[in-house]
Amino acid sequence: MNRYHTASKALIFALLISLIAASCNSPLEPDPGPTPGGPVIAWFNGLGNTIDLYFPESDSLVTSAYVTGDLPSDIISYQEGRIAVANSFSRNIKVFDVNSTGGELFHIDLPAGSNPYHMSWDGEYLWITLLMTSQVAKVDLCPGGSVSLIDVKGNPTSIASTGNRVLVGHGEYWPDSTITGGITVLDASTGNVIDSIATPDNVCFMRYFSETGMVHAMTTTYTGDGLISIVDPVNMEILTQIDTGGSPGYPVEAGSGYAAGDGWSSGNIYFYDEGGTLIDTWNTGAGGTCGLACIADTMYITDFNNNMVYIADWTSKVILDSLTAGEGPQGIVVVER
Repeated sequence: MNRYHTASKALIFALLISLIAASCNSPLEPDPGPTPGGPVIAWFNGLGNTIDLYFPESDSLVTSAYVTGDLPSDIISYQEGRIAVANSFSRNIKVFDVNSTGGELFHIDLPAGSNPYHMSWDGEYLWITLLMTSQVAKVDLCPGGSVSLIDVKGNPTSIASTGNRVLVGHGEYWPDSTITGGITVLDASTGNVIDSIATPDNVCFMRYFSETGMVHAMTTTYTGDGLISIVDPVNMEILTQIDTGGSPGYPVEAGSGYAAGDGWSSGNIYFYDEGGTLIDTWNTGAGGTCGLACIADTMYITDFNNNMVYIADWTSKVILDSLTAGEGPQGIVVVER
């Protein structure tokens, strides 16, 4: 059994025995009062079922600002001040406004047993993979918004939407052992399958970068074979690949290049470009580098294993400070306001 399955079982087990972390703002009593100015760093705690907020301009941290559903799996910032969180066990999407703490704005339910997994926002619709039903959901992200279901091949894990096309990455072995990877390309307007792209096994994460028009696909079987594939979604081909020797997670822009953490596997961060060069590997010393977010030269790094979020200068490769997070911090985003 590979490390992905072991980590997933550990998450599920810990979820069942953990208690929701104590908070400095009660999630049952929304606080509509003003919050500090500037951008917000938001991350979800996968074992605590909570979201923490950090306000860089005032150096203030609000722990357990919101309660998610059961076993959150992904987070995105999709409008000014708003974040959406996918919840695997609760099979829903919850939306919050970082200008107030405590209550959700609204939520959208997804099919029972579907296990919503990863999300992508195309500027108009939210796309989300439904791991257990071999489907992708196209969601009108508003109160009472519609949900359209599109059938794809098994193990849909990662997803990247460009506006015109949707790329769906497939995992290895679970829940369908006959499928090990690859990318399915959908027409965003019709949901029809246009083509497929052969990749190495287990497409764990994908992200579309509108500045260059490329999709970055992260593949690994968690045995030091992690490749980053630079995918042209128009011509539907892999242009180049970067061998990290690890298990790269969600990528982010870092200056003129990109960076990806090593997930639960190590404290490494991989810096690379779209030309196929691994520029640098930084061993941060963290217990894991599950999620990254950047504002200029400052990088925020979630450490799932140690319940910490680190603030770093990624240009000099120095950890500047640390924040105590909830239980099992994972996905992290910058929310502009």
